[in-house]
Amino acid sequence: MAASPAQAKHISEPHKPIPINVQFNWHHQFQYAGFYAALQQGYYADSGFDVTLKTWKPGVRVLDEVVSGRTDFAVGYSSLAVDYAKGAPIRLVMSSFQYSPMVLLSHQPLENLADFSGKKVMHFGNLQIQTLLNKAKLKVSTPFIEVPSSGDLNDFIDHKVDFYAAYMTNEPYRLQQQGVPYSIVDPKAFGVQSYGDLVVTSRSLATQSPKVVEAFRKATILGWQYALDHPEEVVDFLIENYPVVKTREALIDEAQKTEVYVKSGQVPIGEVSPEKLVATVVDAKDAGFISQEQYENLDINRFIIRHQPLLLSEDELAYIQTYPAVTMANDTNWAPFEFIDEEGVYRGIAADYIKLISEKTGLEFKPATNVSWDELVQATEQGHYDIYSAAVATPERLGYMRFTKPYLSFPMVLLGAENLSAVSGYDQLLGETIAVVEGYWSEEFLRQNYPDIQLLPVDSVKQGIEAVIEGRAKAYSGNLGAINYTINQYGLTGVHIIGHSSYRFELAIGVQQNNPVLFSILQKALDSISESERRAIFNRWIQLNMVRHLDKKELFQIGVGVLTALLLMLAIIFIFRYQKNQRQTYINQIHELTYATLIDAKTFALIWVSDAYCGLTGYSKKELLGRDYTSLATQKLTADALEHIKKQVFSGQAWEGEMEGRAKDHSTYAVKLTLSPVKDIWGNIHKIWATRVNITDRKRIEQLVITDELTNLYNRRYFNQIFAQEINRAKRNGDPLSIAMIDIDYFKKINDTYGHQKGDEVLQQVAAVLESHFNRASDFVFRMGGEEFWILSEFKTEQAFQAYLEELRVRIMALDIKNKASDFEVMTLSIGAAFVSASALTDSEKLYFEVDNALYQAKQKGRNQVVFNHEVNQ
Repeated sequence: MAASPAQAKHISEPHKPIPINVQFNWHHQFQYAGFYAALQQGYYADSGFDVTLKTWKPGVRVLDEVVSGRTDFAVGYSSLAVDYAKGAPIRLVMSSFQYSPMVLLSHQPLENLADFSGKKVMHFGNLQIQTLLNKAKLKVSTPFIEVPSSGDLNDFIDHKVDFYAAYMTNEPYRLQQQGVPYSIVDPKAFGVQSYGDLVVTSRSLATQSPKVVEAFRKATILGWQYALDHPEEVVDFLIENYPVVKTREALIDEAQKTEVYVKSGQVPIGEVSPEKLVATVVDAKDAGFISQEQYENLDINRFIIRHQPLLLSEDELAYIQTYPAVTMANDTNWAPFEFIDEEGVYRGIAADYIKLISEKTGLEFKPATNVSWDELVQATEQGHYDIYSAAVATPERLGYMRFTKPYLSFPMVLLGAENLSAVSGYDQLLGETIAVVEGYWSEEFLRQNYPDIQLLPVDSVKQGIEAVIEGRAKAYSGNLGAINYTINQYGLTGVHIIGHSSYRFELAIGVQQNNPVLFSILQKALDSISESERRAIFNRWIQLNMVRHLDKKELFQIGVGVLTALLLMLAIIFIFRYQKNQRQTYINQIHELTYATLIDAKTFALIWVSDAYCGLTGYSKKELLGRDYTSLATQKLTADALEHIKKQVFSGQAWEGEMEGRAKDHSTYAVKLTLSPVKDIWGNIHKIWATRVNITDRKRIEQLVITDELTNLYNRRYFNQIFAQEINRAKRNGDPLSIAMIDIDYFKKINDTYGHQKGDEVLQQVAAVLESHFNRASDFVFRMGGEEFWILSEFKTEQAFQAYLEELRVRIMALDIKNKASDFEVMTLSIGAAFVSASALTDSEKLYFEVDNALYQAKQKGRNQVVFNHEVNQ
């Protein structure tokens, strides 16, 4: 589908108005006064829009107009929320009416819903009317007839229909003027109500041009405020500029009746309540318009545009516009993480994340549907797929892919026959046969770290578990979540968890290294996914499932041996208790793997702790039980932060985030903490489960290995790692590399004059500017030591790179940091740079020397300037 002018606004000329089309769902009248006033008063023009208000015609469906891109915004009925639940790619901008004025006109008063029997009803498919009629179907003795609206009130006047859908603000006045008797059937009197005149846009416009959507919303709200204050002026504008079938008096009457629908109490104009929308969708579900599954999968907050859009750069927006389709290497048989179901639909935890990312960015992901994982890995390495949807960043894959931060983390465990006892590690399995799925990280991990273990490659988790059951393998090594899901899905028995590794499946999105813009888009989208969204996905797929499966053969065998009802009952009790014990064993394993604790909700005291948590903190169970859990956190947990956490948990929602704790020996550890409220039978929260992922090592390594402690920029160690890699990548892709070395002029004088503490503050200020200036996915900013910094970046031309560095130089001067040693009396930078073509890229040491020489020239020429070394391309 081609982009509309509004979608392409980021490449439009700044002075040229953006064409915006708005489709109404009825004839021109005061119902749309906010749009007319925004046009008349110049609110749209002030926002940079050239707005066209499109006239409605019979047969026009606003949903089709928006989805097809023929219009940018549309006004429609509350049934648009149902369309969204069914999968329509639309987003809700605002609601013109806080409740719907939609009613049915009738020739006779309606005593009860049974009076619809045998009658003909003309309506638009509005959800309120449909829900009312659905209720009537249970009461009528003879089916009624539904016909689509013609938009002609004469059909009612001439008795061609018995009931006619109308707005209270419109048709009743016209009937009164003509002396036509009528009665009103108001759905609200039968418990049916919803918003009216929802304003929607396409998902692509909402994600690709969020500023356009927000500016349009604000201008329309201003228009409504003006229209309600100056109704007659707006009516005259409407009559002069649009085809109107109503008289001026009828429009004035409509204006007087409209205000109560637009302004309801203290609710701001245009405001939308998620709870009220959900109530509308519940009515639709009860009426049979959507399935139970569609209702359960609905996240109404994703339908509503909350005016906190994903902040994408111009390059990123242009990329989405140019390359909207993303080919995806996904596992087709790895439930619950990702799989292709019987209908060929990509599903699972990763699929839900990908769906969210698609909604936030407008990208369209193309999953693989009939390829084995091993084949996908080979094809991706050859560049045939843009991304891995959920994969571990193994050393081999890092050779050709760049990975986002992990968005899923599950332990790698060993599954063995139920007669096997626990093992403390993989060292106990040397010489044994272990089943692994071919191409999975567990296979690569075992091959590299435990070459003496015999591997049995299989095609799926199910086959791996079956290999253990059948005795072909001593154990299966894989992801705990996938094992749990597969056991419950297929009713597999005779196995249990016998051990676990300190290593985890850290699942991330992998992006081809030659596509940094796509990588940046996907990382931003992942970062924008809220904790509530993550928790909803997790709860949808991962749970401590009870053992539900009793094999029919087992039941038959039990029944043969049971001679009396008592013995049968005893047998069932025995099986139930066995299953309960098995379940508890599994739950205990989960608790140990997640460093679990149970907290009293009233006092926040620990009332149960796992052995693993004792090991993490260094305290004994006796020392921990009864202790205030918050006392184990470091001072980084502020009172405000704790209050926020408690507020969320006591609202019934789980809280998840990173937390730093202090052990008994005063050392610190870091965990990814999840607090899940537990309710009693009365619905009161009385306990809180705390589960953790230990990320201490990861945090320490990240901090020590690649980050400069003072500035939080990348350090020289990371520069030494990445510089040669970037050179090779640029050479491989045929891309030029933009390099700059930066030095603060006369920095020693700042230290000598104002002290080293002030000097450190200056370094931090400079670092902050550098980081904000070079913030694209392809940018790297390093502090090399002292006052020296280094930039690796990508620009299309040397001129563009030079202009960008000049902007940086000016920004640093604008900090106005005093330096009397400088001829400019403020702190300045000297910059040596090179724009190196792919053909001229050599080894890292030579390039470093060439750029360092350019920096020397900048200082020799008087400092506070940018000097390029052009000899590198000769």
